[in-house]
Amino acid sequence: MLIRISIPLLLTTLTCSIFLYNLFFISLAVANEKSYNKSIAKLTGKLKPNLREVIKVLKKRTKGFSRLELTKAANAIIRYSKENDHDPFLLMAVIDIESNFRRCVVSDKGAVGLMQIRPFVARGLARELDIHPDIAANELQDMETNLRIGSYYLAKMKKRFGNLSLALEAYNLGPTRLNMFIRDGVKLKRNYTKRVLRSKKRILMIARNQA
Repeated sequence: MLIRISIPLLLTTLTCSIFLYNLFFISLAVANEKSYNKSIAKLTGKLKPNLREVIKVLKKRTKGFSRLELTKAANAIIRYSKENDHDPFLLMAVIDIESNFRRCVVSDKGAVGLMQIRPFVARGLARELDIHPDIAANELQDMETNLRIGSYYLAKMKKRFGNLSLALEAYNLGPTRLNMFIRDGVKLKRNYTKRVLRSKKRILMIARNQA
């Protein structure tokens, strides 16, 4: 009788201990995240560049774009930044880090275009954007399609994780992997976020004629 009682009790105690252990590290990760988020708030404040400033950056950073393509890309960056509540300069910084402003580049993992979207991700987001899945997956070298999907995906990560810092890390690592790190109490180095913010500073210098 004693064994029958003690084994379930032991299992219950063990389960509760594991739950509390995970809860502790999740709470710690959230606390660290709040602290980090405050430290980057000044660097990620929204700015409202005009079309001329965005084109100026694109002229400096892109190769082989016609005047019409520069205008089309600049309009898309401003439009989808507004639709998804992004700082346009920050969105350009993500493009810089992801593809170095190369619209047709394909990574060794199959990520495509300016914002390096993988076709299976594009398919998964297509219906939310009212795009046919085949078009979303096969037209990622088209600037308009790529920017529409990429900016939406980043906004979705921001909504899911609650702030820009974690959204950027999720964009880079993938949300499933980031969730695993948070669950396991892994301290994030934020290297991707730091690279994006450094790029944003360079882009601002170009826009303001300081580079």
